[in-house]
This record gives sequence, structure tokens and C-alpha cells, in this order.
Amino acid sequence: MDEEKIVSIINDINENYDMHVKHAVFFRDGGSLSYTVESDKGKYFLRIVRPQLMDTAVEAVKIQLFLMEKHLPVSQIISDIKGEPYVSREQQGEKYLYILYEYIEGTDPGPEDMEQAGELVGRLHNCMEEYGGELKVRDKYFFIDRYIAILRKKKYARADEFEAYGNEAWDKVKHLPAGYCHGDLYRNNIFKADTGELYVLDFDTSCRSFPVYDIALFCNETDYFTFHEDAFDKTVCMLEQFLKGYQRHRSLSREEKEAIFDLLAVYHFQLQATIIELYGSDCVDDEFLDNQLDWLYRWKAQCASRAAEP
Repeated sequence: MDEEKIVSIINDINENYDMHVKHAVFFRDGGSLSYTVESDKGKYFLRIVRPQLMDTAVEAVKIQLFLMEKHLPVSQIISDIKGEPYVSREQQGEKYLYILYEYIEGTDPGPEDMEQAGELVGRLHNCMEEYGGELKVRDKYFFIDRYIAILRKKKYARADEFEAYGNEAWDKVKHLPAGYCHGDLYRNNIFKADTGELYVLDFDTSCRSFPVYDIALFCNETDYFTFHEDAFDKTVCMLEQFLKGYQRHRSLSREEKEAIFDLLAVYHFQLQATIIELYGSDCVDDEFLDNQLDWLYRWKAQCASRAAEP
């Protein structure tokens, strides 16, 4: 990470927060940029939201503040010197948001935490039924069609195959119950503190869509890049443990349970479109897209085979 960039970030925090930062260390690039920050008042976690995610970032902060009031375990947002939950900065004519959080020592949850995670997500979905803010509606365009549009713009030769697959997958899930959806609830977005408590993170993709999509992502044991035959069964095992906790707080219909594996196919369309929007169309080539399509065909065949089992 560019040292000049780090110095600029430190100066921005010192200017806008009641603390003196000594060090900032790049953590990861997961759509938003993340840093760990050490100051005279302790350690914090900084997220810098890119312009591409700005349409949902402010609403995400409102959601997190709402959940803090409801005492759902989320990391605490640190207010700036004006009492605001974020700082807006201009860089090369584009707007970025700085959001500072308490730092929680811990790690990602493991298989032994699936039941507890299910309870937390069930509570989250129930709690968000009371949320009065505006949630962006995510429909077929977001999940399927924007990826097809990208493939056609790239003049990818097999775009029609992706479109046919995407339409078929969407037809299987489009009538699922709608409600609050975290939208990016993969395993790293629930954090296990050293105390053993689980925390929900990163609400930038919150929307009104299928709540069961969160379950599909969190229980997903497939490898996005490489198809593994045993991933289906591993996902089933994770799902069984997760639902023990989830269904203590919230019911799940048979239709929703059966759709989870179709939603994992939909996930490939949604994620790939988001990646390309963030990093540009040249971040993937035809060979990568061919491999993705092969993955989806193999997943479809495996799902059909398992559904046919007595």
C-alpha cells in the first residue's frame, strides 16, 4: 500500500475524530477498502467506501445504527467530532465515505458456530421487519440481467448460454418470500469475537429481496472458482446446523429450503457482475467465463441428481 496514501488516511482521521492515530495498516480490499487503525485511544477498524457503493453506503450506516439501538450484536460505529457516523471525502472528483468502527478481537466462525450463527441471522431478519428506512429493491436485473448485459458488451460468444441458464434459475426463485436481505452474508461477514459472541458486519448490500439468499451464502461450502463434487454434501451439513438455530426465531418454508441450491447458482451471476463493475471488464477473460459456465452446468446436473434421489 502506498505510504503517501496511508499518511493521508491518518491525517483525515486525526482531523475529523477525537483521537490521535499513530498507525494505519491496510487490511483488505473487499469492494470497500479496510484498514486497522491504532490511536492513543485504542485500536479501531476503518472502512473506506468506494463511489460505486455510495448508493447504499449511507443507508447501510442507518441500518447499523438501528441495529445498535436494538442491541443486535454489530460492531459499534465511532462518531466523528461533529457527532456524525461517517466522514465524506473528495478524492479526484469522487466521493468516498470514511466509517470508523470499534475493533473486535476474534476470527471467522467455524463449523461449530453454525447453529449460533443461525440464531443471529434469524434475529437479524426479524429485527429488520421493524426497520422504517428505505431499502433498495433487488430484482432480476441486479441478480441476473446486469451480468448478461456485461457479457454482451464484452462480446462474449456464449452469452446466450449464460442468459438461458440465468432465466431458468430465476424462474425457480422469483416467487420466494421477500423481505430484508443482508445481500453479502458470506462467512467473513459474521465475526466471532474472542468472547465467543458473533457479530454481523458490512451492511452495504442490504436490500429488499429474498431473506433465504442470506442463508444460502452463509451455508455455502462450494468453491467459487473450482467445482468440487463433495461441496454439495458439505453445504447440506452446514445448512442443517444453521437451521437448528435459525428456526428457533424464524420459520422457513419448504419452498425456501429447496431454493437454496438454485440461489447458489444465482449468486455466481450476481457476484461476477459486481466484481466486473468494481474492477473493470478486463479483470476476467473468456477462459475464466468458460470455466464459470462449466461450473454452473456441473452444479445444475448435481442438483438435479440429488433432487431425483429417494
